[in-house]
Amino acid sequence: MKATVFILLQFLLISLSAQICPYPEESYYKYVISTLAHDSMEGRLPGTIHEKRAAGFIENEFRKTKCVPVKKKQYVFPFDFKNPDSVVVHSAGNVLAKIETKSDFCIVVSAHYDHIGWGKHHSNDPFSQKIHNGADDNASGVAMLLSLAGWYSSHRDSLQYDIVFAAFSGEEDGLFGAKEFLKSGTVDTSKILCNINLDMVGHLDKTRPILMAESALLFTQWDTVLPIKSEFNFIVEISGTLFKDGADHNVFLNARIPGILFSTGLTEHYHRPSDDESTINYSGMIEIHNYLRMAKTITE
Repeated sequence: MKATVFILLQFLLISLSAQICPYPEESYYKYVISTLAHDSMEGRLPGTIHEKRAAGFIENEFRKTKCVPVKKKQYVFPFDFKNPDSVVVHSAGNVLAKIETKSDFCIVVSAHYDHIGWGKHHSNDPFSQKIHNGADDNASGVAMLLSLAGWYSSHRDSLQYDIVFAAFSGEEDGLFGAKEFLKSGTVDTSKILCNINLDMVGHLDKTRPILMAESALLFTQWDTVLPIKSEFNFIVEISGTLFKDGADHNVFLNARIPGILFSTGLTEHYHRPSDDESTINYSGMIEIHNYLRMAKTITE
């Protein structure tokens, strides 16, 4: 089935003339990013009360979209891992929700919600002693994830496949959330058609706007899936895998599940205290959201 049914985000055959949904809205993106990237979240470091608060916030937003738990009454799935100091971290866990259809198959749309706290590990400004809020990395991806969940939930009657929305944790320390997701059996991996990963989508450059589609070159089907003529004012840059094991979609690729990463790329704010909400290009996020909804479906 995976060899003959290959999807991207508009794997849904929704008419472009469908009723307009309140998603996306700049105000919603700002609300989500301002919440997750606020100083009070202290950088959403796994194993902290701040990560747990972020997970609770995302769960509540999933409930608002009318997406259901992947297991009865359970949205959040805790797990443990060892951080770079070899200390066992008790993560608040992955936050999962889904839209159900009559299909036996699903697409996983993902974004990690953890960040690096005060920058003890992974910081590009390790002596700053400041909170690394991670507005672009990756509160922006979570905001896009929730926005897409709301939009598709309001068009659920047009969906061909179940959609699992996954907010992963433990990404910064080694993609642990995505690994746990596949290992746990929470979702039958044989039924996953592909993974669409959203990581850092908030910095669309206003001078030379580029949306990266990493790993698209690994599967020739993406050439047909991606829109040939874009109505949007940015370039879609298709590539192979630029950073091995650099983002959660690589975990799916390693499990032989087609995966792709959408990102606006690294900027001078990457893993620095300056990655704040004020740097986000919200109009660019709206364009990206609308582009993703226009991708085509392959059902050969």
